[in-house]
Amino acid sequence: MTRKIAALIAVLMLCLAFAGCSGGEEAPEGMKSVTIEGEPFKLYVPVAWTDNTASGISSAIYSPALGITVSARYHTLGEDITLTEAVSKRVLELSASLEQLELKENNPASLGGKDAVKLIYTVMHKQVKTTIVETLVIHNSDLITLRLVCPTEHYEANAELYDTVADVFALCDKGEITNDCIVDKKTPAGMKIASADHLEYRLYVPQSWVCHSESGRSEAYVSESGKPNVTVSFVAPGEEMTVEQYFAECDKQYKETISGYELLSSVPTTVASRDAVSYTYTAKYGETSFKVMQTVIEYAGRIYSITYTALEDSFEAHLDDVNSILEAFIFR
Repeated sequence: MTRKIAALIAVLMLCLAFAGCSGGEEAPEGMKSVTIEGEPFKLYVPVAWTDNTASGISSAIYSPALGITVSARYHTLGEDITLTEAVSKRVLELSASLEQLELKENNPASLGGKDAVKLIYTVMHKQVKTTIVETLVIHNSDLITLRLVCPTEHYEANAELYDTVADVFALCDKGEITNDCIVDKKTPAGMKIASADHLEYRLYVPQSWVCHSESGRSEAYVSESGKPNVTVSFVAPGEEMTVEQYFAECDKQYKETISGYELLSSVPTTVASRDAVSYTYTAKYGETSFKVMQTVIEYAGRIYSITYTALEDSFEAHLDDVNSILEAFIFR
């Protein structure tokens, strides 16, 4: 059983690092790309910096010892909104979620050749006063944010690092994504199949999610920074085991092997007309924080996990879709 749970942990870590680095594009002299595939921008950093794209976002580390990092994110705006309105909304979100926030600067700027807004603020992060610089720009209906995080005591001496990265930051079109849209007679309206035909279950996802049903993998993701994703995996315990007993074993292993693991909740639910439990917990991959909801079901002697993984600050945004995925899931 320990070996089988270890395999599930490997699947989970792949979910956390779901996105890969695009690479291949020509970078400015002395710089390298640390850009995730399909992003609507190019993030370049000096070649001596440490690539952190395995975290699932376009990012790099200047100094692990000093805790100085840079990253770029985007999300598609779901409404007609101006940059001023988007920035105001961002400031409200920061004020509500961050400890001891002090806004130092909120000024016009430029990023990627477009008008932007630059925010500089301080917060308490892990009991350390931290300075964060964010420049926000709207490009092709996406709100794009370039971000530097630096302990305040080191910020003044390293403030020029942000300009080094911002000066070569480029906006572009999103990369083309190959995406199946396969349905059957049982496919719910507005959804499609995200699992191979030979499997004993059907994973249906919203048509806006990206999937490759013929790949043999049961997975789908949202095309945005961090690629929020859902995967299906299973184990055959070889002995009679309840969902609760199975996750108790997972819990022990996660505590030992997953950085930042903390079980937040366990909620009974129903999936495919069977009793199930959704376990929500936190995890870290490098310096990036994730939130995970692993819904566990027993069927025909096997334990199935339908696992939703997202960056911690975008987890709630896709829960309605994930709940619809769970409601549509069936055994054939």
